[in-house]
Amino acid sequence: MELILINSSKLKIMLSDDDMKKYDLDTNVLDYDATATKRAFWSILDDAKTETGFDAAGDKLFVQLYPSKKGGCEMYVTKMHESASSKKGGLQILPLGRNSGGREQTSAYAFDELSPLLAVCRHLRAMGYVGESSAYQDRGGRSFLILNRYGSNHRSHLDEFSFISEFGRVESVDRTKLYISEHADCICEGNAVERLGIL
Repeated sequence: MELILINSSKLKIMLSDDDMKKYDLDTNVLDYDATATKRAFWSILDDAKTETGFDAAGDKLFVQLYPSKKGGCEMYVTKMHESASSKKGGLQILPLGRNSGGREQTSAYAFDELSPLLAVCRHLRAMGYVGESSAYQDRGGRSFLILNRYGSNHRSHLDEFSFISEFGRVESVDRTKLYISEHADCICEGNAVERLGIL
């Protein structure tokens, strides 16, 4: 098991095929509502706490699961910061990736300059965004952000990203990718939200 403490509220967990057997998990047949599955996740989090100090007890957790092609999986565990009046505790597991019926959603945004793009990255980072993201800038100073995230087939998560239109414009993904391939330089590829969100 490999662990990366992204920040005090987010932990990335990488499980090998052997790790999956140890915790008795199989992404092809997981019942995400079953007590045994949640018990396995809590066992993983207990072991992770010993190594990283990431204490999930008492917090409401959001777990995103990405099955790996080579066996094993990647998980992102996020502590949900809610008001004191809201109910604490609990584990919400979102099954993602090809094996679980999720689908990748790609969005493209254009900004007149770099500062609004940085503001969006800061906001997305604070929201706990964990998908892939890449940022570009053309010779005229315009900036572009490509977001690749996984979403459930049953429910769209687009509303939580609607704030981006306050900073820039939603663009056609295909046209934007074609334009930046010829007219823009890559600022940050793959983890733009994480890297630029701290600026």
